[in-house]
Amino acid sequence: MSSLPANRANTLKAAFRVCDVAPLVSSRDIERYYVNLSKVRKTEAINTIKKRLDFLEPAEFCSLLFTGHRGCGKSTELRKIQQEWESQYKVIYIEADAELDILDAEYTDLYLVIIKKVADVLYTSELNFDTKLLTNFESWFKEITQETEQTVERSASIGAEAEAGIKIPFISKLLGKIQAQIKGADIQRRTVRQNLQKDIGRLQADINLLLGDAFVKLKSKYPEYEKGFLIIFDNLDRVPPNVAKHLFCDYAFQLQSLYCTIIYTAPISIVYSENNLSNTFDTPNIVPMVNIYEFEQDKTDLDHNDDGITAITSLIEQRVEVDAVFESRQLLVDLAKASGGHIRQLMQIASKAFLTAATREHEKVTADDIIYAIKQEQFNFERSISTEYYSALAAVCVNKDVSKDEIGRSMLFSLWVFEYNGKNRWNYVNPVVRQIHAFQEALKSATRNP
Repeated sequence: MSSLPANRANTLKAAFRVCDVAPLVSSRDIERYYVNLSKVRKTEAINTIKKRLDFLEPAEFCSLLFTGHRGCGKSTELRKIQQEWESQYKVIYIEADAELDILDAEYTDLYLVIIKKVADVLYTSELNFDTKLLTNFESWFKEITQETEQTVERSASIGAEAEAGIKIPFISKLLGKIQAQIKGADIQRRTVRQNLQKDIGRLQADINLLLGDAFVKLKSKYPEYEKGFLIIFDNLDRVPPNVAKHLFCDYAFQLQSLYCTIIYTAPISIVYSENNLSNTFDTPNIVPMVNIYEFEQDKTDLDHNDDGITAITSLIEQRVEVDAVFESRQLLVDLAKASGGHIRQLMQIASKAFLTAATREHEKVTADDIIYAIKQEQFNFERSISTEYYSALAAVCVNKDVSKDEIGRSMLFSLWVFEYNGKNRWNYVNPVVRQIHAFQEALKSATRNP
């Protein structure tokens, strides 16, 4: 690890505040807190995305799938990709959960979000779509949705326009209203989607005409953006497994049919689908866990890997003066082992331990504070895991592989089971889940060692 930054947190309050579970977003935070984990986890997924963007020629587009467990650090890596490429692409970063109902998302919803964002960027760049293309698109939309200039204007937020300090273009207001209807009541959502489906080919064709026009206009005014728009669609890894299958398997072709370069995040469970994603999205780019174990196929209780543990502890050490807030350095190692190599779980347990120590009026985090924090995570898992899953979890511990069915996909999506890969691809049960009594009993039964 490089030299540690100055002014790291040296009180429990400051440590709690800097160990935020949110991804690093700003350039300042990335510069201050980012830790390169390439020595302890396979980073080909990240590097392949960068190289793929590099290899694209102007007017060449592609769609890439970026996946991994929720909380493994994908968003921070995507923000770094954004920083790295925004000199050649006009990057549009979209957080899916802010724009969609992620529990019930259709590919057409993604279409609408993308074209609205492009329209917004074009307008703020003082550019305009071709008048004829735009008129055709708006007319078709008004026809199938029964909207008029008046109904859209009435529903548009006057406050939003005033806040923006500019007049919002009609297309943005229209698409914004349609998006709101899709996120609204079931009947309203169904009606809008049925209307869009009446001529889905027209929708896709018109959006691509607009995207093509936007690319030409953008490149003409800003030659540095010679590769056009790069859409980063983050937080789609939060869609449930059934929605993910619908989007990335049933409608993979449609998600790859837009005339711009797009990085879609996806839940890791989707790569365990019986549908072979490499037939559609090329090889999915998977960000694996930080490997904190010494892999041995036939060993149920794996030993820890010193390099992995050191790397995961460095994530805390980059933010916190360890000697100032932990009673002993071993407590930080205990935290790292409980994380399983999962970055968000590490931050969750650490911040809980800081808060607990402060609540108990301790000067530093004690072993009891760490145990309490881990137990709270354990109890959360206990509440969500049905009894019938424990035998399947025990089997993962023994076999180092998750079943390729709904149960296996559910265990991955819920973070009960992690995937590690490098020279080997293997699965192991979340160390916090392994502490649950029902799991321990199931493991004894599976190994016939009562």
